[in-house]
Amino acid sequence: MMRKGLFFILSVLAFAAPLRGTDNPLERIFVSTDREVYISGDMVLCSLFSLDPKGNLSSWSAVSYLELISSEGTVAQAKVGLLAGRGAGSLRIPATVPTGVYRLVAYTSFSANEDGTPWMAGSRVLTIFNTLSAARVKDGVEVIDEKEYGSLQRESYGSSGDLELNSSAQFRKGTDVSVLLKNNGTAADFSFSVYHEDDVVPASQDNSMASFLDYLPRSAEARIVGDRPLEYDGEIISARVSGRVAEKSDYSVATLSSAGAPSNLYIGVTDNDRVRFMTNNIYGDREIVCEVSDLEKEGGFINIEDPFIYPSSGALPKLKISKSLYGDLTARKAASRAFNSARLDTLSTLLRHREDLFLENVPKRRYHLDDYNRFPSVREILVEFIPELRLHREKGRLIIQVSVTDGSQLYNAKVGNMLVMMDGVVLSDLDNLLSFDAMLLEDVDIYQQAVVCGRVSFSGVVNFITKKNYVKALSFPSNVRVVDFMGVSYPVAYYGNPPAGVGDDLRQVLYWDPVLRVDAGGQKRLTFRTPGYAGQFRAVADGIAADGTPIHHEWTFKVE
Repeated sequence: MMRKGLFFILSVLAFAAPLRGTDNPLERIFVSTDREVYISGDMVLCSLFSLDPKGNLSSWSAVSYLELISSEGTVAQAKVGLLAGRGAGSLRIPATVPTGVYRLVAYTSFSANEDGTPWMAGSRVLTIFNTLSAARVKDGVEVIDEKEYGSLQRESYGSSGDLELNSSAQFRKGTDVSVLLKNNGTAADFSFSVYHEDDVVPASQDNSMASFLDYLPRSAEARIVGDRPLEYDGEIISARVSGRVAEKSDYSVATLSSAGAPSNLYIGVTDNDRVRFMTNNIYGDREIVCEVSDLEKEGGFINIEDPFIYPSSGALPKLKISKSLYGDLTARKAASRAFNSARLDTLSTLLRHREDLFLENVPKRRYHLDDYNRFPSVREILVEFIPELRLHREKGRLIIQVSVTDGSQLYNAKVGNMLVMMDGVVLSDLDNLLSFDAMLLEDVDIYQQAVVCGRVSFSGVVNFITKKNYVKALSFPSNVRVVDFMGVSYPVAYYGNPPAGVGDDLRQVLYWDPVLRVDAGGQKRLTFRTPGYAGQFRAVADGIAADGTPIHHEWTFKVE
């Protein structure tokens, strides 16, 4: 548990080291997606390759930032975790975005320090249609007649790399398909997608993995003009503190916690009017509770800073559309509604991601309150059947003490400085806890061991668990800020599971693996199920081999 106790010092040293040494902390991120054409409201599934200027997978950063941009500005954002240079996540396209061409860019916190935007070289061009509105990106759409549209061709991208796919060129509807991927070269890291290809012609991509790798050496001499830190172990959440800290201390402790598991606790120390929370990545969108101790009650609060940088999209091609697209777009809209109603989280598989280590391996004792005679107040619960805890007033302030022993039971003492939480949210005002309806509590978890978080140590932890996350109903002091927080996107793969109970199987995407790896000379068998309609489908592999060779292969097959 000393990991978090030393985290601040280690982070400072680690941040300074690459700037003094010969290593270059610059990173460039190539983005691949599950397809190229989307309907507004769709989920974009993403795979990220974070490379250093030499073309190697980079381990500098643990989180990246995605922005979906049109010529009129940013319309959607997401955060994606990185593990050893690879990342997987998703981004929801707002239902209100106009029809047009967009650029999906990915960057790290340190990228914001660079003069210009050399990190945009790995961006992805997406074609998006809004089937519920006639709105279009300004000067970004050209209407042409059906004959001219019929002459348009989807851009062909040359193959590279040593992957080989063995599969039939034709399958029946609603059947299980097995394909064999062989790697005849060095170990390969890539994304693999299988999706429906209709007559909608997407806007041309303006880069590829090959052009991206060719550009990397030329981007190594970027000029650093900012001071944002490298995010080695996860997102560093920066905040501004408004208000005056009590004069009795040189600094004040700030806590950041969220409803859910008590492991999502981070503690920072104020520096003038600023505080930073060093996280291991907080996954999923949620409400977070922020509080600064010793901050004046009236007018004092903490304000989370926006980590995104809102870059310009750069030059984007015009999207050519025609009345002939009506049928294909109607089918896409129906498929999008069916897939979204089935919920991605029920169909997808959660991939490996960073876990928070706070309270890991710390033993706990749980009191399930329904096993006891119910008491109407929290005070009575503590007094009557939780002997490890005791309410105590110290200098007029109410605290909870915990019983600690030396393991032999010969030494036993009550000590203070207990971290008190409800549903994983820090409670600094225990009067708030005592006024809570005890009948809404389900469990009390007690950790009778000293733990360290940031610069602060606690003699133990107690977490009061409510029945339905009722912690959100608490009335917090005015210096506590409860805010909606965009967490890191959960990394997921979709292995072709058809949704149940939604009628016809209209899936557009049949398979998606964002972090597929095949060893040198190895092979991997993939299976998925064809949908309930006929059409042509395309399988695409994008990535990089261990020897720096770009990987791009496309195969097509028909479903009858």
